[in-house]
Amino acid sequence: MNIPQFLKPAAWIAICAATVAGCASAPVNDALEAARVEVNAAAADPDVLARAPLELREAQGALDAGVNALRDRADREKVNHYAYLAQVRAQTARELARSRRATDDLAKAQSDVDRLRLAARTQEADAARAQAYQQSQAAQAARADAANATQQAANASQQARIASEQAQAATAQANMATQQARDERARADAAAAEAEQARLQARTLIIELQGKETERGLLVTLGDVLFATGEAVLLPNAASRMDKLAAFLNRFPEKTLLIEGYTDSVGGDSFNQGLSERRAESVRVALEARGVNAARMTTRGYGESFPVASNASTEGRSMNRRVEVVVSDESGRLRPRQASLR
Repeated sequence: MNIPQFLKPAAWIAICAATVAGCASAPVNDALEAARVEVNAAAADPDVLARAPLELREAQGALDAGVNALRDRADREKVNHYAYLAQVRAQTARELARSRRATDDLAKAQSDVDRLRLAARTQEADAARAQAYQQSQAAQAARADAANATQQAANASQQARIASEQAQAATAQANMATQQARDERARADAAAAEAEQARLQARTLIIELQGKETERGLLVTLGDVLFATGEAVLLPNAASRMDKLAAFLNRFPEKTLLIEGYTDSVGGDSFNQGLSERRAESVRVALEARGVNAARMTTRGYGESFPVASNASTEGRSMNRRVEVVVSDESGRLRPRQASLR
């Protein structure tokens, strides 16, 4: 607070000096001296200068009036009255300054309290905001953890479902594989049984056809009872043997066969060669009519070559008049005749 120029201590010292100088030639008044001491004390108090300058000026005015009255030799009662006013006003200024200082101190203290309270509230608010932020972060982290856990649970559930589906599929595949294996085993057993049945039937047919295994393959010999003398047309009684031979060949479609015609030594070579070829062809035609693929069959005529008995006897010549059917081995190979023998 700015102090008026006339209230500064230097000014009061000058005023007091002037008052003392004026009193040097004036009569002395004890009440006025006491008032001067009181006014000087108030003027020396910084609180009075700062907080009660008007009251101090009024006290000084009363003191000046008393000094003037004393110098003018006014009656004692008037001087004492001014002295009383100066003293009371100086005391009032000091009391008022103390009161105002107390008020200022109280206001300052209240301001400090308010400031501290505001600071405390601000700190509490900051702490609350920080705590709320931390709680928000914790809640957000908890939500993220919960979402992550939920996602992990969903992933685990999906993986479990996929694993279950895969296990079910694997079980189904295993069951299917087991069933397929059983079916394959059943088919294999059936095929084996069928093969065994076919083998037995083939063996029976071979026995009935009087076939035999040779180094050239399975050999079935058809005697001349199938043909009339000098003829190449199959007789009716040949049908049974043709049926059995065709049944055997149709049972094994992978086999090929060589049909060979032979004669005895009666007759010319040219005639016998032609007759043997025609008889082999007659057998081929009969087999083809019974379902044997023509591509599997090859015919040859050897005439009177490769006799199986002596042509010197009737029985021997009968054995040489024949048709031989050579059936291929397991690899489908046929072994032809090596040389011509008579």
